[in-house]
Amino acid sequence: MRWRALFGAAVLLTLVVGYLLRDTPGYAVRNEDGSLTGDISHYVYWTRLVTQGGIQSAYSGTWPETYAVYPPVTILPYELVGTLYQHFQDAGFDADQAQQSPALHEGIKFVALLWDVLTGVTIFVLVGRVCSEKLASMAAGAYLLNPATLYDVAHWGQPDGAHSLFGVLSVGLLDLGQVIAPWAALAAAALAKPQAWFLIPLVAIATFRQHGAAGLARGAVVGGVTACLIAAPFLVTGHFLELLSLPLAVSTVMPVVSADAHNLWWLVLQLRGQDPIFVPDSARLAGPLTFRLVSAGLVGASMLLTFWLYWTHRASLAEAAALGVLGWFTLTTQAHENHLFFALPLLSLAWPARPRLLVPFAVISLTLLLNMVLQDQLVLEALGRGLDDPLVQQLRLFNAAVNVACFVAWSIWAATRAPDRVTQASRAEPVAWATVNNL
Repeated sequence: MRWRALFGAAVLLTLVVGYLLRDTPGYAVRNEDGSLTGDISHYVYWTRLVTQGGIQSAYSGTWPETYAVYPPVTILPYELVGTLYQHFQDAGFDADQAQQSPALHEGIKFVALLWDVLTGVTIFVLVGRVCSEKLASMAAGAYLLNPATLYDVAHWGQPDGAHSLFGVLSVGLLDLGQVIAPWAALAAAALAKPQAWFLIPLVAIATFRQHGAAGLARGAVVGGVTACLIAAPFLVTGHFLELLSLPLAVSTVMPVVSADAHNLWWLVLQLRGQDPIFVPDSARLAGPLTFRLVSAGLVGASMLLTFWLYWTHRASLAEAAALGVLGWFTLTTQAHENHLFFALPLLSLAWPARPRLLVPFAVISLTLLLNMVLQDQLVLEALGRGLDDPLVQQLRLFNAAVNVACFVAWSIWAATRAPDRVTQASRAEPVAWATVNNL
């Protein structure tokens, strides 16, 4: 009961912080006329879009005002927020008035906060099933009250909790021996944000190892049916082809080497004296090889590493998934500041069974927070700095180097550790599994 109360206090404090930060502008840039343009502005456009035309209208226009670059699961709650705003504030949903509405901004931020709290609750329940209520409370509380999590969700209003929630459900439930629910959750995660797509092959491998080909086939069918149910509004209204245009649209919004992500490419180009956000990833890195092509090869290699670590019992499914997120973020092009977020909830599932994973959890928490702060123009101005401040530039380089070093060191540590001696029978005993991994 004591640990449940502690977790309840963490949830309450998270909501309090969200309330206190409800009026902050989130990530935004200052225009020449002094006005602000940022992510919340885009969310307002998309909320108005799906409220007036339904979720099926989300991809019918042009980005950013009439084309959302988030998949339907993440966009859907904005329709409810917009409906309430339309009912209580502005029946006509005037675009300019909506951009200035504190109530609408707060509603959009509340959606992000709700996704995040649900992810924390899920971590608490799943870790409690595998380990103990004490560790569950600590893991979920450390996730919810993590400064990087609160900055991303409560200040920026980013809905990263959406794909995190369903990704954690998929990995956690599969690790508990289920098949149907993990694949339904995986489909929802994939249709919440593209960052979750890399989980598909890992979950497929894990399902095959635990349940054989028949189990994998059942899971794939359930995942396909779930995806069709989510896509049903697009199918019945004739907008399905527009939904299919989303992957290409996402890849063309900012086709640059790094969209302010402090990763390998940030380090390489900054040391060359170039700004990664102004270099297209189609540019040549060496000879005929482009940044995009080299990045794809490196990401593919890092994914194969995580598959091998899981298959050989050197890493749990949750750890392999978290390391995969870090590898993707470190090596891919077009990554944004907050795309590393997904590693934190997955690590929160993994570290209670292997406490030494608290080291990468702490490192990623710090680098994610610094990545967001060091690219946040308004916060830097409040600190008396600017985007081009020499100290800020040096800190970005340091942060990128730490991310790369963390990925390399974690990979080496996982690859060189002895495989865990786990039988299929012991997988049915969560406490025994946690004890085996507690090394």
